[in-house]
Amino acid sequence: MDHQKEQQLKSRLARNLRCLRMSRSPCLSQKMLAKKLGVTQKSISRYENARCLPPAHVLIALAEEFGLATDALFMERLPHKYEKERRYQNE
Repeated sequence: MDHQKEQQLKSRLARNLRCLRMSRSPCLSQKMLAKKLGVTQKSISRYENARCLPPAHVLIALAEEFGLATDALFMERLPHKYEKERRYQNE
């Protein structure tokens, strides 16, 4: 995979993961999500800051946690029910 494509995937995942976490009511902290997934809070932070991509088993767990297909985590736009939160983040 070329570097530009990898960066694009990291950026999309970072934005979508943050949006998904914040769309919960109450918001799901990085620490709480990390505990649910069996990873460290630092790992969640790295994913949300587009520093690295999670391993396959974490991607699957993330998708299951938010009720999405794994490829949805990398979409340009999340499904409609999450768009409201994304709109607020961009203001």
